[in-house]
Amino acid sequence: MNLWRIFPESLLNIEGILSLPMFAIPFYLYVLYAVVKHSEFRITLSMFLVASIGASSLMFLTLGPQIGKVLPPLLLLLVMLMPVVALCFQMVRKHSIGIWVWSITSIAGSLHSLSWAIWLFALARS
Repeated sequence: MNLWRIFPESLLNIEGILSLPMFAIPFYLYVLYAVVKHSEFRITLSMFLVASIGASSLMFLTLGPQIGKVLPPLLLLLVMLMPVVALCFQMVRKHSIGIWVWSITSIAGSLHSLSWAIWLFALARS
C-alpha cells in the first residue's frame, strides 16, 4: 500500500510551486499568535503544532530512497485534516473566532503537507 498516491504528482508542473513552504510561514506565525491569544483553543492548537513538528521531524529523519509508504503520508494527512475537523465543529457551533482561527490553521496544515509532498516528488525526480 503506497499512500503517496493521494498527493498529485502533477503539482510539480505549476510554476514556482517549490516556494510553497514560504507561504506557510505567515500562517504558522498566526497559529503561534492564536496559541497565545485565544486560550480556549490553546490545547488543540498546541496539539496541531506538535503534530506538524512530529510530521516534519519524521519526514526529515526518514528522507531517502526508502521513505515510509504508510506512516509519513498518514502524518501529513493528520496535519491537513485535523484543523479541518476542528473547523467543522466550530461552524456547527457558529463560533466566529473559532471559525477564523481554524480556517487559518487549516490553510497552514494544508500548505505544510503539500509542501512536503511536492518537495519529495521533486527530489524523487532529480
